[in-house]
Amino acid sequence: MDEIIIEGLKLKGKHGCFAFERNELHDFEVSMRLFLDVRRASKTDALEDTIDYPQAMAIAEGVLSGESVRLIEKLADMIAERLFIRFELLQEVEVEVVKLGVDVGFEFAKISTKIHRKRDFYIK
Repeated sequence: MDEIIIEGLKLKGKHGCFAFERNELHDFEVSMRLFLDVRRASKTDALEDTIDYPQAMAIAEGVLSGESVRLIEKLADMIAERLFIRFELLQEVEVEVVKLGVDVGFEFAKISTKIHRKRDFYIK
């Protein structure tokens, strides 16, 4: 299966388990691996035969700038679902959401959730 990879998309949102996290903007990073067959696009050189990656990034931005949720797991799932709804060619997706600048009393490199979903999980 072929892939389109979008890494390290910097976004802001009001998400978190604590009320103060949902009241002010925080930094997030989203990465996506979009699995599809790109053979046709490689021959036609036509955007409609692949996934328009700025549109995929706009979907992630819409989720992050939208309604506040408590868990980054929920954000990743919402992004995946909306990608499948928008892009008929998309067969599988991997979405990672990183919450940056989180103070949980420990020093760490990052906190993230990565999910891998197939189309039939959302679209029957």
